[in-house]
Amino acid sequence: MSSSDLQQQRLQQTDRMASLGQLAAGIAHELNSPIGYILSNLSSFKIYLQIFQQLIKLYQAQALCAADSPRYLELQQQIKQLQQQEDIDFLLADCEALLADSITGAVRMKDLVLDLRRFSHPDQGEMQSVAVIPLIESTIRLARNEFKSHIQIERDYHQLLPEIKAQASALSQVIVNILLNAAQAIGAAQGRIRISVRAQADSVQIAIADSGPGIAPEHLPCLFEPFFTTKEVGQGTGLGLSICHSIIRQHGGTLHVQATSDLGGAEFRLSLPLFERAT
Repeated sequence: MSSSDLQQQRLQQTDRMASLGQLAAGIAHELNSPIGYILSNLSSFKIYLQIFQQLIKLYQAQALCAADSPRYLELQQQIKQLQQQEDIDFLLADCEALLADSITGAVRMKDLVLDLRRFSHPDQGEMQSVAVIPLIESTIRLARNEFKSHIQIERDYHQLLPEIKAQASALSQVIVNILLNAAQAIGAAQGRIRISVRAQADSVQIAIADSGPGIAPEHLPCLFEPFFTTKEVGQGTGLGLSICHSIIRQHGGTLHVQATSDLGGAEFRLSLPLFERAT
C-alpha cells in the first residue's frame, strides 16, 4: 500500500470517528431506553418470582399432609387466599409480556451494537458484495436520534435490487455524513429526508434529499474540496464531504449534489457499480 493510500485510510478513519463522536449521545440514548425497561421488567419479574416461590412452598407442604387432615385444609385455604390476593393468572400472563418486551429490547441493543461495530470497524480494503437496503437501514438506526421527532425519514426503495460492490463501513460512513448534514441543515424545524434507491443497468442509484434551505449555487463547485465548509468556526473541519467524494470514487462510483430538490433542500446522488459474481 502506498503512503498516499495509507494517509487516505487514516483520514477516512479519523472522519469516521468524528462522526461517531457526533452520534455518541444519540447511540447512548438508543441503548439506554431498552436497558431501562429491561431492568424495570426484571424488577417486576423478581417480585413475581417471590410470589410463585411462596405458592410452590404451600403446595409442597400440602403434598406432605393427609388429604383429610386439618393442616391440609389450612394450607388449601392459604393457597386460595394467595391466589386471590396476588391474582396469579394475571402474574403468569404478565410474565410472558415482560419476557417478550425484554427479548425485544435485548435484540434492539444487539442490532445497534452490531451496526456500531460494522460502522466503526475499518474494512480490510477488499470490495465485497453488499445489500444496499440493509446497509442503509443499519446506518439510519445509528443516526436515528439525530432526527428526533421533528424530521421524518421517507423511504422510496425498489424492492428487487442487485447487490453492489463496496466496502460496507466506508459506504455507511458516506451515508452517515450526508444524513447528518441534512439533519443539521433542517435544524430544529419540522422537516423531511427522503432516501430513494433505484437499480440501473450496471449500477444502483441512491438519492438523499432534504427539506432544508438548500445550498447556495456559488458553494456548489467547492462542496467536495478539502477544508471547505459553510459551518461556523469550530463546528466542522470541511473534510467530511471531501472524504465522502473520495470514498465513492474509490468504489468506482460517482457522487453529485444539486442545490435544490423537490423537497426544497439539497439532494445528493450516489451511483455505485453492481457486484459481478464469478462465473
